[in-house]
Formats: sequence, structure tokens, C-alpha cells
Amino acid sequence: MSDAVPGLRERKRLATRLAIQQAALRIAVEDGLAAVTVDEISRRADVSPRTFFNYFPTKEQAILGDDPTLPDDDALASFVAGGPSGDLLRDLGALLVHSTQALIDERGLIAERQEVLRANPELFSQRMASMKEFQHEIESAVARRLAPAEHDPDALRRRARLASIVALAALRHAWWEWSEQDGDVHLVEELERSFADLGALVSRSLV
Repeated sequence: MSDAVPGLRERKRLATRLAIQQAALRIAVEDGLAAVTVDEISRRADVSPRTFFNYFPTKEQAILGDDPTLPDDDALASFVAGGPSGDLLRDLGALLVHSTQALIDERGLIAERQEVLRANPELFSQRMASMKEFQHEIESAVARRLAPAEHDPDALRRRARLASIVALAALRHAWWEWSEQDGDVHLVEELERSFADLGALVSRSLV
């Protein structure tokens, strides 16, 4: 997938955001969660505390990174309206691709973040809560799309929930595949591939 190269200002913004996350994770790994403060993160990332808060609302969020969320724009409106292809899974995959393009996907953060989450159950719970909220967003979008053709509220709820769970499973699959590679493959490319594989599986009879 060929994306436009970010401009200088955007590259600097992403570099600063990454530096803040790296600093927060390094402090947590080396000295424990109690040692992580906004002042210490800012010192190590060579930014001011004010700059820190321009990127993250709390030190915990700097450790966890960006929460996934659906785009509140034309892409979401197109999905709800039945587009862009008319195939639910394919369109859901395209919507998630759109929503993940803005996420920082540095492989170097993965191991340290997982280490910190394992050592701090409260942070793991916070991450699970954000993923549950993301699932609810997906479920709501799917329900809005299916509502005109499905008049049974219980069936609508069940199908929308199932679609949201399947979508998150495909996202998790893409993340695993991407994190295990050493090349220059982008997370978005793996997500596109995972949804393509999922579509191929459900479109044939498996025996």
C-alpha cells in the first residue's frame, strides 16, 4: 500500500510522540511504574511538561499509547450507508484500515509495552477497557448499517456483536503477523491481508 509521505511538521510530531512513549516505557521497565512521572518522562524525551500534555492526557496513556477508535468522518458514514463495496466484512476491514493509519506502530515499543502490562494489572485492565469500548464502537456502526434490513432487535444485536468480535480477531491476527516480521511491512498492510484472508475463508465451504 502506498501512502503519501508525511511532511516535515508531521514527521516531527510523530517523532515527539514516539519519544514520549519510549521514555515512559523505559522508565517503567527500569524503575517501576511508581517512578514514572510527567516531569521524568519530559526530561528523558527532551520536551517540556506542557508539550507532554499536548500529546497525552496522563502518564498512563503515554505508556499504553493511542487508544483505537473509529474515524468520525466520511469513511464511517460510507460504511454505515452500505459502502464502499457492499460486502460487510470487506467494508469493515476497510474501515479499520482507515482508523489504524494514524496509530504509531513502532515494533520497538511492543516488547516493552507487553512487559509493563504484565507487571501492572491495573494498566492491563485499562487497555482491556479501551478495547471493549472500541468493540462497542464497531458494534454500533455495524448495527446502524444492518438496521434498515433487520427488524428483529435481538437478531440485530447478536449479528452486530458477532461482526465486532470477528473484526477485532482479524485486527489481533494482523497485529501478531506484523509484530513477528523484521521487514518494512506496515501494520495497515497486514490488516488488509488479514481481512482478505478472512473473506476468502468465509466465502468457501470448509470441510
